[in-house]
Amino acid sequence: MAEKIEVLGNGISAVLSDIHTFGTDAFLLYDFANIKLKETACDLCSGCGIIPLLMLRKPLKNPVTAVEIQKDACELMEKAADMSNLQGKLNILNCDLKEIRCVIAAGAFDLLTVNPPYFQLGSGYDCEDLPHRIIRSEVMCTLGDIVAQSAWLLRSGGRMCICHKPERLTDIICLMRENRIEPKRLKFVCKNEKSAPWLVLIEGKKDAKPGLTAEKNLYMNDREELERIYNGYSER
Repeated sequence: MAEKIEVLGNGISAVLSDIHTFGTDAFLLYDFANIKLKETACDLCSGCGIIPLLMLRKPLKNPVTAVEIQKDACELMEKAADMSNLQGKLNILNCDLKEIRCVIAAGAFDLLTVNPPYFQLGSGYDCEDLPHRIIRSEVMCTLGDIVAQSAWLLRSGGRMCICHKPERLTDIICLMRENRIEPKRLKFVCKNEKSAPWLVLIEGKKDAKPGLTAEKNLYMNDREELERIYNGYSER
């Protein structure tokens, strides 16, 4: 399987394969989550580890944990960690997130990010080969599994940030509330000012009071904003 090195900046590189790569949505979620230097973070459905690697461009005080069920994807993360000198900074867990309670104690994290499989089984978007099907569709875990496990992993007041398709927004909000994660921030991503959203970013806080803020839409033709997201490095 062919591999490719993607330089992310600040001495951090990702290792990609034909199967495990990343798209614009990963950068958008990383920027939306805006990890703080003192936060302890975990990324579910990590794939090649792009979001944890982007986080580790910052001088974080704590290691970042990446959870991924596919072994070959975890091997790519391990190569990236070695290449980027991230020993002790990136904790890679090759496990089923549905079993995460056997591996990690409750309330271990301040921030939980997830770029999950977007499509429900039987939606017509299933791929023939299993690795791609796991990435795209809810083969190994459902949205309900992800939110429930996120609630377990987050401390009270901790944040969960997720990107998904707008058609699943109602499901996300309902599942968050069912699991004591209160939706607090929402941002739609559109191709341009005339198009409907193709992606939604949402942040919830565990045990928080109600009150949802809808942020300004992000338009993919806003070159200045995209340049900031792709190339910017900030300690906000």
